[in-house]
Amino acid sequence: MPVSDDQEVIESDSAPPSAAPLRNKLVLTLAAALTPVLLLSAFKAYIDASDVRESQAQNLVIVAGAAIDGVNQSLQQAELLLSLYEPRLSAGECSGVYNELIEYIPSLTNVVAFDEKSDVICAAVGSPKLSRENQVLHDRLRSGGDSFARSDAFFGSASEEWLFALNKRVENETGEFTGINTFALGAVDLANLVRTGYLPESVSLAIADETGRVFGDTPITSIPEEWIEAVNETRDAQLFRADETDGSTVDVALRPVGDSNIYAVIARPSYGLWNDLFVRPATSFGLPLLAFAVTLLSAWLAIDGLVLRWISRLTRTVRIYGAGRYQFKAGNSFSDAPSEIRSLARAMEVMAQDIDHRDRDLKEAIATRDAAVKEIHHRVKNNLQIVTSFLNLQGRQLKDPQAKEAISATRHRIDALAIVHQTLYQNERLESVDMRPFLTGLLNHLSDALGMTESGINLVQTYDDIQRDADDAIPMALFIVEAVTNAMKYAFEEDGGEVAVNLTADSETVTLEIRDTGLGYEVKDGSSGLGSKLMVAFARQLSAEFTTEAKPGQGCSHRLVMDL
Repeated sequence: MPVSDDQEVIESDSAPPSAAPLRNKLVLTLAAALTPVLLLSAFKAYIDASDVRESQAQNLVIVAGAAIDGVNQSLQQAELLLSLYEPRLSAGECSGVYNELIEYIPSLTNVVAFDEKSDVICAAVGSPKLSRENQVLHDRLRSGGDSFARSDAFFGSASEEWLFALNKRVENETGEFTGINTFALGAVDLANLVRTGYLPESVSLAIADETGRVFGDTPITSIPEEWIEAVNETRDAQLFRADETDGSTVDVALRPVGDSNIYAVIARPSYGLWNDLFVRPATSFGLPLLAFAVTLLSAWLAIDGLVLRWISRLTRTVRIYGAGRYQFKAGNSFSDAPSEIRSLARAMEVMAQDIDHRDRDLKEAIATRDAAVKEIHHRVKNNLQIVTSFLNLQGRQLKDPQAKEAISATRHRIDALAIVHQTLYQNERLESVDMRPFLTGLLNHLSDALGMTESGINLVQTYDDIQRDADDAIPMALFIVEAVTNAMKYAFEEDGGEVAVNLTADSETVTLEIRDTGLGYEVKDGSSGLGSKLMVAFARQLSAEFTTEAKPGQGCSHRLVMDL
């Protein structure tokens, strides 16, 4: 690849897949450092929301306190007047008392006196009938538990309006129960006693009894029972929220009026989105959250622009140098990088140049060494051929068949060594041998030397593509020479046969097999033949598992199993 192409590859800013973990870890570390601040902001927002809600409740409570003074005073005044006018009421002067008090208590609708059996002694208006709820109050007053008792709202049969009854126990000089005096107060009139001048805009106020009935100008038509129970537990004002039919919400403050079972209902439409209940918590938490997000985004972009972008370029620079293109000038691609990364790129460039110089020196040294080793192998091969020629000359002069056979076997072994050395000096890699051409050349030469074709012996060769160390090639070649030579000497008769040489490999082992279709024989331990002893020695040299399988009439198979 030209240098200009390398430059283009380096300056491509696409981040490598490994960039994400570093960026994520740095951003997560920063996020972890900022999280306590965010948690404190969330807690502050919660406190602010609670404060705002409490403030809203207090505002409504203050309004309620100012607005219901009229109701409270009217009830207290009625209790006082019941005590003052007790003798006249017991004497049956209900109408007279009513006429005198109506000017001072506008909400007064009736005055009734009952005897000890709750029968009416007198009534200012109509003939009132005792309701079930008021009968319960009479029983309570009769038992002496209380002096005063206020009823829930009930519908008056005489006045035909909703009323509250204020009842007082009447006793004689000895403290015995003699009857009950009652003031009936109109619920609507009581609600009208609120001081409207104290009410801010959009705030409405009414009263409610313990059953939840509401009287007055308010959007709330009834009070849920659980609200009443919650207020009765504390006897203090509490803030609630009600959903209207039109989808809007109303803030409702519920406050008991004194110790009675009458409650002030203060209602105000809930604030919209932009109010203190939202804005203050949102500001307390939102601004730190925004700062948190901006900080993480800034860190993300800064890491990408100041670190990962240049790490990506450094990675591609290393790959270019790893491919052997040491002439590439890395510093030219990092002129805009931070000084630390620019210094690292320049150091890598200097390192690449040093490696290039050493690489050239090593290649020259290796080339010189390889040339010398090839020359040695070439000379050894020539010397072995000279030795073979001497043996050929010597063999022609011998008359003894055994001697000539021994000379011939030796010559075959020397030829095998010569072929190994020839293969090594012709091969570009001196430390290993490509077994397919090596064995093909060896077996073809051996076939010619042994006259296999003339003897009707078919040579079959099957080799996988296998590389073996040069130190293994020599004993493997000599093993094959001994096995094939023995087969040619002892296995076949005049009708010929087949010799197969197979070299195969799997994921863990290499198997060399020399198989013939000759006469076969009974395999015995400790064979005394020179060829067999040499084959065992070569197998041991290869650290291989050597097995022989043969049966009379079924040929013979020699197998070596070696580690890959």
